[in-house]
Amino acid sequence: MINSKVSRVLYPDFFNNNYIYTYYKFNEELEDLIELSGCKEEFTRKFRKMLLFLEGLKRNCISHKNFERLVKNGDIYSMRLKGDKNIRILFAFIDYYDKEVAILLYAFEEKDRRTKSKHSYGTAISIAMDRMKELIN
Repeated sequence: MINSKVSRVLYPDFFNNNYIYTYYKFNEELEDLIELSGCKEEFTRKFRKMLLFLEGLKRNCISHKNFERLVKNGDIYSMRLKGDKNIRILFAFIDYYDKEVAILLYAFEEKDRRTKSKHSYGTAISIAMDRMKELIN
């Protein structure tokens, strides 16, 4: 059931809204990625700002330079948080209890352009698409 696989945005701070949710593993994975990076304060500030953009603009978020639709990959979108670390958050828009919501699926530090690298879009997109399929089935 979708409900057990969806959570609120809890890390790095609780983000209270009824539009943006996360895949149930997302908060823990993001914490592992950010906590030891030395960039938590910078990331927290940028992440909150991007969540506010996403909440306000919804699908029109792609009009902002830090959002993009990954055209060749169905309905996967990317939130780009540039700084000391190049953090990317892949997300999708899905119907959840008869309303559209954004689901943050997977976060990674983009370091490598090779398709199958741990730090590449190719690997991250595959993970995000698997998670999206899991949520809608």
